[in-house]
Amino acid sequence: MTGTLAADSAAPTEPDAADAGTPAEREGRVRRWPGRLLLAVAVLWALFVAARALISGRWWVWNGLGLAPPVLHLLLPLVLLIPAALIRYRRRAAVGVVLVSLLLGSWQTGLHPAALLRGQPSVPPGALKVVNWNTFFWDQDSDTDAFHAYLKSHSADVYLLQEYQKARGDEPAPIDDLARIRREFPGFHIATEGEFLTLSRFPITSVRALRPDGLAPPDTSWADYWNIRVLRTDIDVDGETLSLYNTHLPDLLNVDRNPLTAAYHRSVRQLSDRRDRHFRALRDDLDANENPVVLAGDLNVLPGTGDLRWFDGLRDAADAGDSVYPATFPVSGPALWRLDWAFVSPRVDLHRQSVQDPPAALSTHRLIELDLSLPASGATTAPATEKDRS
Repeated sequence: MTGTLAADSAAPTEPDAADAGTPAEREGRVRRWPGRLLLAVAVLWALFVAARALISGRWWVWNGLGLAPPVLHLLLPLVLLIPAALIRYRRRAAVGVVLVSLLLGSWQTGLHPAALLRGQPSVPPGALKVVNWNTFFWDQDSDTDAFHAYLKSHSADVYLLQEYQKARGDEPAPIDDLARIRREFPGFHIATEGEFLTLSRFPITSVRALRPDGLAPPDTSWADYWNIRVLRTDIDVDGETLSLYNTHLPDLLNVDRNPLTAAYHRSVRQLSDRRDRHFRALRDDLDANENPVVLAGDLNVLPGTGDLRWFDGLRDAADAGDSVYPATFPVSGPALWRLDWAFVSPRVDLHRQSVQDPPAALSTHRLIELDLSLPASGATTAPATEKDRS
């Protein structure tokens, strides 16, 4: 008898890869995916933190990427550390990578923990009080009387004010409010160029706006807004010359443009080039300046980035501050970014820095107040003479 058993002799089908193995093996694979996912997230974050340390402020591409709030460099690793310590699969690798990212990011957080241990600072009588503030289009969107009253409430010897300007449509525009300023601040000496206004109780001996060479044509009709980003004003404080650098450096990026377009990246690159030229002009002037220095303003610089190298040799005033996280932007809601800074030269005796919230209707930036003394006298006394320079 001959014949074939076609149906019975068919080869058995191969099981799907997902179904291969015993039920225990399949269950093991399912349990591994959280560990793999967590490890992948930890590795990506560690690479991000390392890249920020290496290329921020040095390669224009990063200016459009690294805008995460600096305190996130502490918070995110701490959040990841909890599940990393609880998972079974790849636990050691995940914990190790998270700790590496925490170590790399610890100095990028912008935190000043010493402020917790610092008591009430001793400010000697007659110390010089300096106020720095980005006024955000002056008094355009606020009550003018309330605006000037807030400024005067600080009773400062020096005011370094940015955005002394108004908006005309979508463009910044110059203003002339000097008559009102002289009424509000009698006896003060005045220096103004572009968007900057510096007020001083002490005589002004020289005023110079830093204008870098090779700048691209401005994006608006008001050229000085783009071309002047530092106003240096020297004042005579009891026979000692103090150089004040009132500063507002260009933005890192234009938030109004779509990051998925070529125009956005072209704008980031152009802003980066403009920033570098202003940084170099500022650095050159600082290197040639033998006077004690106070430099403050809206620098559009984030903690832990390469841009801070331009201020080498100066002391971050937040080291004498009362805030663990001296963020300055925005005023409404939690301040997450430190865009406004103050620096002093080592010769200046810095007693205190305080970061203060203005009324939200006045500005989006917090105000920085400094108390300091100069090395020659240790204290200052405002002169009685009156002289305006504008």
